[in-house]
Amino acid sequence: MSEATDAYEGWAMLELMGHRQRMGFVREVEMYGGKMLRIDIPTEGGDVTEFYSVASVYAMRPASEQVIRDAAKNYGDPRPVNPVDYQPRLTADVSDDELPF
Repeated sequence: MSEATDAYEGWAMLELMGHRQRMGFVREVEMYGGKMLRIDIPTEGGDVTEFYSVASVYAMRPASEQVIRDAAKNYGDPRPVNPVDYQPRLTADVSDDELPF
């Protein structure tokens, strides 16, 4: 019996710990001295990239790009909060001598 040495790279649906599903383009990457799975999830605003430990993956179902893109539309943006424009906090010009502590 021979073992496959090449990791899958392509469009797929992932089933992850926590009953989550992610759909996108997957590939194996090495980060911090270990293997991780990178998934680029298509959204209307552009791709969202997430990284997962291989231990958190229950299943991966390869599919065509069109199937994954169509399915991803039903899931919407995977981020819990949509990013907003960064606005720096305004601070007053106060010298160290004027600080109350």
